[in-house]
Amino acid sequence: MQLYAKCMCCMINQQERQIRKFDDEERKAAFIKEIMTLTGSCGPEYSAPWILALMTEIREKYFGKDEEMPRKKREFNQFLLDLEDELAQMIQESGDALKEAMRFARIGNYIDFSALEHVSKEEFLKLFHNEKDSIDETEYAYLLKDLEQASELVYIMDNCGEIVLDKLLIRELKKSYPNLHITAMVRGREAVNDATMEDAEMTGITGEVPVITNNSSITGVVLSELPEETREVLDKADLILAKGQGNFESLHGCGKNIYYLFLCKCELFSGRFQVEQFQGMLVSEKRVRI
Repeated sequence: MQLYAKCMCCMINQQERQIRKFDDEERKAAFIKEIMTLTGSCGPEYSAPWILALMTEIREKYFGKDEEMPRKKREFNQFLLDLEDELAQMIQESGDALKEAMRFARIGNYIDFSALEHVSKEEFLKLFHNEKDSIDETEYAYLLKDLEQASELVYIMDNCGEIVLDKLLIRELKKSYPNLHITAMVRGREAVNDATMEDAEMTGITGEVPVITNNSSITGVVLSELPEETREVLDKADLILAKGQGNFESLHGCGKNIYYLFLCKCELFSGRFQVEQFQGMLVSEKRVRI
């Protein structure tokens, strides 16, 4: 997907926020200059998630790894695991368990330390009771039709915590389509608060379906950067369900049969789809126009 000016500025601002705690202004200035040079030199094939991964490598060169992030990820994984039984019951008590599980999984996309300056557990919980939040009926009907015909589904996950809700959706998919083979994909290395294999193991995803990785710290899926075995799994899939803005940014335009499920968390996405912040989206690669 095209890299917009607003997106480039946002990524640089995100990096600046992360280094405010450091006192060495000369080092901070050198870092900002280097990531600005990187942003200006990247070709059209570079999506925002790919550039963000490169920025993170540069930041770690100057300031080291974020030692707090693993703790935050475990905290949000456990937060959702503690809510899992209650949320599973709410799903079962709804009129359409599959649709409600999909809505809940989409709400989980709120847990994004990269797109949001502050992730509030209180605001997150309020989203479950938003009466205006619903799954687009037209796209949902298309998705159900594709699910009926598919034999291989790849479910591309996004953030920590969120993947507990992905697990609930996967369980409903398995109930409704017992002959559908589902493979989950996570990030191959630490990528902000995105889910990795460690998170998949902690939250029980690995006990539900096979799990593969993108083999990188990119907060999305760059097809040209995937290992051959992972690319083969995607190429073989009849259907792909991709969570989060980063997966949309890195995959949109690839032509595969993908349904994207995410919240519009930033000004760019809200404007792009002409909706309010935190509006949930279910859009198809085949039919979306932006």
